[in-house]
Amino acid sequence: KGKRLKQAKEEAIAEIDHYRLQREKEFRNKQTNVMGSQGNLSAKIEEQTAETIRNLTSSYHKNMESMMKKLLSTICDINPEVHPNFRDAV
Repeated sequence: KGKRLKQAKEEAIAEIDHYRLQREKEFRNKQTNVMGSQGNLSAKIEEQTAETIRNLTSSYHKNMESMMKKLLSTICDINPEVHPNFRDAV
């Protein structure tokens, strides 16, 4: 009788271990699927960010020279004028 109980206990432990391994494998598969999609999302976001940075850098280099010329011409070309509301207080 004791031998039969011991054998049943060992069989139950083996069955529990098999079930546990099966569930862990399923969990890892689901986790990989979810994390894989997050990894793809992360890669897409990084790609979009890099593309945006390239566009901004290109735009900066393309427009920098003309903007500097406009800025310097606005600052350096001084035309002294009397304000229309100025009244000579003599």
